[in-house]
Amino acid sequence: MEERELQKLVAAIGSSDAEAVQRFFGDSCTLCQITEAADQVGFDWPAWAKAAAVLQRWLEAKQRTADTDRKAGYLSCTIEGFKNVPANMRPDLAPAVARMLEQFGFAE
Repeated sequence: MEERELQKLVAAIGSSDAEAVQRFFGDSCTLCQITEAADQVGFDWPAWAKAAAVLQRWLEAKQRTADTDRKAGYLSCTIEGFKNVPANMRPDLAPAVARMLEQFGFAE
């Protein structure tokens, strides 16, 4: 990730989450990838990036890995799982991911 992109990411979500997001994507991480992934599911990129950081840290705490597509798919499934909840009662994406991980884990 270019320094300018990293600074923008850190400004939006904080340095700890930015580091986790970089690990989520691996060596190929770019701000463009983050915004495209968020756009595909209809979320603003900072909210999506914070949720990606939650998932990445959970996997690391469990000493597990997954490829980027599987992790992005998990975020998409979380979004789908909460679509029927009224918008005013729907949790933000990062806490929703944390709740899904707590309740259902991350399948191999």
